[in-house]
Amino acid sequence: MNGLYRALASLFPEGRISDDEAVLACYSADSAIPPGSATLPSCVVLPKATEEVLHLVQIADRFRVPVAPMARGSNIAGMAVPLQGGIVADLRLMNKIIEINKDAAYAVIEPGVTFHELSRELKKAGFFCHLPTAAGGSSPLANYLMRPSGNFAAKWDPDPVLSLEVVTPKAGIIKTGSASFETAGWRARYHCFSDLTGLFACSYGTLGIVTKGSVKIFDRGEEERLLLTTFDGFPPALEYMKRIVRRNLAESVTFWTWGWNMFHEMMLSKSEKMSEEMLKSDQRTPPPGIPFGIASARLSGYKEVVNTQENVCIKIARELGGDYLENEEASEKYPGCYRYLHSYFVEGMLPKPGEESQIRAGLHLPGCLLTAEPSKLIEIEKFMWDLAEREFKPPYFFRALPHSHAREFFFAFVVYVTGSLIEEREYLQHLKGIYGKLYRDLLRNYGGVMFRYRKDPTFFATTCMYGDLLRRIKKLLDPNNIMNPGMLLF
Repeated sequence: MNGLYRALASLFPEGRISDDEAVLACYSADSAIPPGSATLPSCVVLPKATEEVLHLVQIADRFRVPVAPMARGSNIAGMAVPLQGGIVADLRLMNKIIEINKDAAYAVIEPGVTFHELSRELKKAGFFCHLPTAAGGSSPLANYLMRPSGNFAAKWDPDPVLSLEVVTPKAGIIKTGSASFETAGWRARYHCFSDLTGLFACSYGTLGIVTKGSVKIFDRGEEERLLLTTFDGFPPALEYMKRIVRRNLAESVTFWTWGWNMFHEMMLSKSEKMSEEMLKSDQRTPPPGIPFGIASARLSGYKEVVNTQENVCIKIARELGGDYLENEEASEKYPGCYRYLHSYFVEGMLPKPGEESQIRAGLHLPGCLLTAEPSKLIEIEKFMWDLAEREFKPPYFFRALPHSHAREFFFAFVVYVTGSLIEEREYLQHLKGIYGKLYRDLLRNYGGVMFRYRKDPTFFATTCMYGDLLRRIKKLLDPNNIMNPGMLLF
């Protein structure tokens, strides 16, 4: 380790490398991994350029030391925690918005750019970007590479990533998509040869470190509008989302159950305590006067067209037993929720307040995140409510949204654990045991696929020859398995 540190210190100046235990401890856990249960890295480095990243992974490969890349550090699933020690490559100083190409509608960014920074600059240019339900200080590139779960995944292509620049231990610097041709720009994922961008998406830093990427951006339109509709059950809300997306009436739509909407209220109020309503034992039934869930849709374009689209959406909702919730009424009844949804769907900015109160109040677990065909989602919802009533403590809630012309739906059933990590250690272990088997059951019984990999090698094994081929590719790029081995993918 001393030799490793000397080699890295010859490359990184003081202030961008550290082996101080107080610093290392900050990188040893996130909100999914309690402090003290993860391994401290040997050192932390903060590169500023692609060439520095290349030298870093070459040194690590020579010493056979693991490297865990981290973009902005707002992690909730242990994906950037160095579970096997080694080096943390903190990429937050690689934070340039290299290009906003309004002609071809893409932006080239580094991993340290935040959603707030990108959204602010895009708004000036008359564009917006795909927003997942992450914090405003999170990294767009890191989120997009894990397949984003947020808005604009419905009408538009659910994959916002186009071309990439990736640093690998053995293959060096690779450019994918149109960027692989020096004169073609960063506009396209596909060209006349095989797609390599998809190889690095959903690889969680196990094949290399992404240092640049081009992402899709979208024109804002003359009129931008938030359309809210309420439903007293999930099946009609699901059918509503299918119809308005497939009939080109909305750019995006998400259904949030009442518990999640109250969570929005708590986040934006910065409250340290949950309401008694959120903690009630019957989580399926909303409190009196509150709808089971709200579907929030984004409409944009020319005003005359948006007016017609809104009227048709309201008509469809009412035909299915739902109702229209006027923005003024929503703002009065649910001010925090309305502010969140308006900022998210119309302004194109992730609301920032709330992360600190979230941490004070408890631990917001990722929960069960999966995708499935629409008809299977009805069965999955019932299964998850039954499971939660047996195994989970309140509060718990879900959201759902269509991807790719509603061919599949994203479904997130989330448990919010109140109390300190120490007080709830046994409960957290209980949840971990349930999740360990849950995804395989959902795949076998309902065709539901794990949305993001959750460190279960047996799940990866269900891919058969796909997994075998990916292991062969891994051997070419990273034969010593130094790239984020704590993910347990290889």
